[in-house]
Amino acid sequence: MINCERLFFDGGPFVHLYTKALKEDLLFRSEEELNAALNILGLSVIECNVCLLAFALMNNHMHLIFEASQEDAVECYRLIQARLAVSFRREGRQALAQAAVPEAVPIDSLKQLRDEIAYVVRNPFVDRTNVNLFAYKWCSGYLYFNDLLDWLPKGIPADKMSFDQRRAFKHSRDASIDPRLRVLDGTAMPVSFVSYKRAMSFFENARQFVQCVMKNVEAQVEIAKRLGEDFLLDDTELWSIARRICRSQYKVEKPKELASEDRARLIKTLKYDYTASNQQIARCLGLPVSIVNQMFPLSVRK
Repeated sequence: MINCERLFFDGGPFVHLYTKALKEDLLFRSEEELNAALNILGLSVIECNVCLLAFALMNNHMHLIFEASQEDAVECYRLIQARLAVSFRREGRQALAQAAVPEAVPIDSLKQLRDEIAYVVRNPFVDRTNVNLFAYKWCSGYLYFNDLLDWLPKGIPADKMSFDQRRAFKHSRDASIDPRLRVLDGTAMPVSFVSYKRAMSFFENARQFVQCVMKNVEAQVEIAKRLGEDFLLDDTELWSIARRICRSQYKVEKPKELASEDRARLIKTLKYDYTASNQQIARCLGLPVSIVNQMFPLSVRK
């Protein structure tokens, strides 16, 4: 068995770099722009020679986890930001790149590292309703513990593209590209610039990784609060949390066994700590929605 604690303390430092979701516009408005951002990410990670453990590119924000000093991680992001500005310049959107200001979260323990990687992998699934979190191409989630990875196309070394293709790929007159970066149909392949095997070493096995991503919802919610992001739970996840709270705090098995005062406390916990809607709380607890609406009238849907 891998000694994860030893590996962790032998390595590092670790940092989670992220940008706040833009409110007025989208960073990436199409799959083509997400592909261009993927190219920029791959180019910058390899050029800065930093260890990228996980990433997620969303339409209005991004997440990056590095095994690097905060200074080196921020320097890599500044290069990404500069290249994004060049990419956006044709449409007069370069100010958006500057608006995507990075914030850094130091990672101080093995548990936090696992939780932060899981949060990044899960981010597209939370943010979009049509995403399989282990098959979203602009996130590293599909790389970890994937026995089919060797069957997937790896692309060609980027320096094998034509001169014009390389210039277009880089949005630059300089056509030189590190051959370690691989591309498929003009898009950088994360398998060539994400240190996914290193990231895997911090989990005991595939089961622990999947459980961190899918089951450890409380940790995910705590990270979302710290980062100032929304974290929406589905009904099954909210019901599971409600059952857990019932057992740990009220020593009963199900919400319906709670006294009215305790049920009200549980409803407030689900509302304020887990950002559940009135309708979702009513569904999960088997209550008339009118009861929940009376507690939170400002949240009633018009």
